[in-house]
Amino acid sequence: MTSSRTISIRGIALWSIALAALVAFLPLPTEAKVKGQCADCHTMHNSQDGAPMALTGNVVWDGGALTGDPKTAPNGNLLIASCVGCHSNSTAEPIVSLSDGNDVPIVYNHTVPTTYLAGGNFYWVADSGGNDDTKGHNVYGVSSQDANISASEGAPGHDGSGCAGATVCHQTLAAAPGPYNYQRGGCQACHIFTYHHQDPPVYRFLKGHGTGPPFGPLGDDRKNYTTYPDYVKGIEDADWEYTTSLTDHNVYQGTTDVYLSDGTNGLQLQHTMTAFCSGCHYGFHGYQNGIYGEYGMGSGSPWLRHPTDVALSTYGEYGSVDPKNNYSTESPVAWTSITNATVYDGPVVMCLTCHRPHGSQYSDMLRWDYQTQIASGGGSDTGCFYCHTSKNNP
Repeated sequence: MTSSRTISIRGIALWSIALAALVAFLPLPTEAKVKGQCADCHTMHNSQDGAPMALTGNVVWDGGALTGDPKTAPNGNLLIASCVGCHSNSTAEPIVSLSDGNDVPIVYNHTVPTTYLAGGNFYWVADSGGNDDTKGHNVYGVSSQDANISASEGAPGHDGSGCAGATVCHQTLAAAPGPYNYQRGGCQACHIFTYHHQDPPVYRFLKGHGTGPPFGPLGDDRKNYTTYPDYVKGIEDADWEYTTSLTDHNVYQGTTDVYLSDGTNGLQLQHTMTAFCSGCHYGFHGYQNGIYGEYGMGSGSPWLRHPTDVALSTYGEYGSVDPKNNYSTESPVAWTSITNATVYDGPVVMCLTCHRPHGSQYSDMLRWDYQTQIASGGGSDTGCFYCHTSKNNP
């Protein structure tokens, strides 16, 4: 009986492990496919009543229509406007609702936004918001090169490995599309491939370009997420976190696995947001064994840099943090196990726990004002103190 029971329990354990492994490799459900009139985004011949339909210059949604300067030369993919133009709004609203029922998420409001979506907003880093380079990624079409960080210095935390040069994506997002950023740059430095007419497992079109392609036009074969599985997994909230609650928010993939120094156990296997950010800000995460000198965060306390893709501790001041029952969209976490939009487990700290990738009203694209985080100041358990719950105690 003892042997049989032992085998039974062991069998259950093995099946559980196998099931968990299977779930980890399954694609997460997404609803990225655009719905609505084709004419919202496309022009077949860039001509209507003898005038061009493509737009350039200060392109924004205004009164339910895209407005800007007429552009005689047509855009690629028969588009009316660029990525920035289609996702910009003249008003403060972060979502444009079109007459056909289609909603457009806005990442760049030309007046101070009433609120912003999960990724933040470029308003503050653009001219209209004061051109503060500390408050957003400097993206081509939104703002010029960061005055504090030259393109030759590269992205903060970039270790100089891989692609390098003053106009490559890992050095700057402010460069115009050209041969050294695969004719992309700007928005498409991160959202390299778009899947507007698919429901791919690629969260927010965040996918790498595969290993080692030569400079020049990037082949469409690189868009294949089965052949090149270097993409982020996650579940996107239906209204991009315009409204939020305990069960109404994005769900991000995380991991506690140690990335391997040969690059084989990174984005292509773990599919985490931290691994994707590390493509440019590599030195802020690095290999957790900390063998690369000034780069990396270390492997345990005392950490060398703030840890990411590390399990949220259940001890000490972290013991009272309960993201499953007290989820904070101000300090979101990722999860090592995701079944669906409401079933997940294993909270880990990630890059987006503290930062909004497009930008915010706070320096360093933080989700809160770092200057108001006062140790022993008796403030509320928000911002840094959402996790560091005792350090604000008087």
